[in-house]
Amino acid sequence: MNQEQLADHLIPFALTPRRNLPFLELDILEDDDLVTFCVEDERNAEFCSILNNSNHDAFGGRNGMGMPLWVMLDCAILPSAVVGFMLPVEKTPDEIIDKLDVDDDYEGYVPVSEYCGCPTVEKDAVSGFSLHSQLVGQGIATRTKALAMAIYGARTQIGVTQFYNPAIRVHVRFGAMEMLIHRPAVHTYPEDSFVYRIELPPREVLINMARGADVFGQSDIPEGVRWEFDPDNEVMQGRLSGHLKEDGRVWLIPPGWRATEDGCELHMILG
Repeated sequence: MNQEQLADHLIPFALTPRRNLPFLELDILEDDDLVTFCVEDERNAEFCSILNNSNHDAFGGRNGMGMPLWVMLDCAILPSAVVGFMLPVEKTPDEIIDKLDVDDDYEGYVPVSEYCGCPTVEKDAVSGFSLHSQLVGQGIATRTKALAMAIYGARTQIGVTQFYNPAIRVHVRFGAMEMLIHRPAVHTYPEDSFVYRIELPPREVLINMARGADVFGQSDIPEGVRWEFDPDNEVMQGRLSGHLKEDGRVWLIPPGWRATEDGCELHMILG
């Protein structure tokens, strides 16, 4: 079964404490059967473990930016919900089963994508800090982020990402990414990172994106000077830093990120 066929078997899920259920918009997909996992139910422990394995696989494990299990609980599940898509174990490709260390006798669902974001002190804003998909080329990461934002009822999102992260291509589908902090000092990988903010599409657009009906949300391109930015070029990094320090504004716009022979380039507008 190819990955396009697998998309027909995807099931949306939300992992959260039972007490959070009234605060989440879990009925947004109407006929689609979203499955809720309550973290206090010990029967869901193995699902949580597989989800954490998937996060580690995507973000370099314990020596990279993979979440320790306690961080997933403290910072993602308890204050919010981890949202994604999953497959019945019998429909999950063997290579995913193997790399996520799924037990041979496991009979549940296998999470194949994940997004988590936490509420902030700003009303209707979330701080997103993890997005990945085990299925590539099918738009599942976009659908996952859209599903989460609709479930949270979020209107804006802030986050930190890395210049070299191809997920920027997903993020710009939700709106122009305004860069707020260049190379934040308080980060494990400050030289590679930046802080951004997105004004999200309307709720109905997010729902269509979650269903796979829309690839891009509705977003205006800011006015300014277009720039193809090479993160390996320290002269460009200096110009970017100086522009922000002088109260200039910077947005990443579609396609956002593109691989090159020597690395990557980011598509920006300076305002």
